Amino acid sequence: MAEKEVKSAMQVLEDAKCLEQQGQAFYSQAAKRIKNPKGKKIFRQLAKDEVAHEKLIQREILNLIKEGYWVELLETQGPACELAPEIFPLCREGLAKAVNADPDDVEAIRTGLDMENKSYDLYRTEAEKAKDPVARQLYEFLASQERDHFNLLMANYESMVTLGGWSD
Repeated sequence: MAEKEVKSAMQVLEDAKCLEQQGQAFYSQAAKRIKNPKGKKIFRQLAKDEVAHEKLIQREILNLIKEGYWVELLETQGPACELAPEIFPLCREGLAKAVNADPDDVEAIRTGLDMENKSYDLYRTEAEKAKDPVARQLYEFLASQERDHFNLLMANYESMVTLGGWSD
């Protein structure tokens, strides 16, 4: 890779690492504040997942520094994922307020949805731009992880809105 490409990749990865760190901090704090055991468990797991993502990104940063090119990471191998242009539903503003749910829980989920959407957008965009297949594979993997997080949070948000509590 040319030096300019390495610098550009490093900047994107540093930005991605920052997003993952913000996610870790938010989910860890949310897990402490949420009273419901199901909610605590979900947010603790999301925090752990963000730690794992940060470690993957850091390993790739070190590879780029040391080797000067992308190094395929075992964890990112698998079938390519379909990258939808948007994961947040268009009607998100029209969702009803949860009647019986804890407002702090609902707000934590909304914040998590926004964070996951932002991360997904970064990874999807970079996957689409990536010329290197290993870089694309990493970004697709991370995008699919963030999409899964988003879907988990959205299922719980919808459960809050319709049933007033966390989903099973």
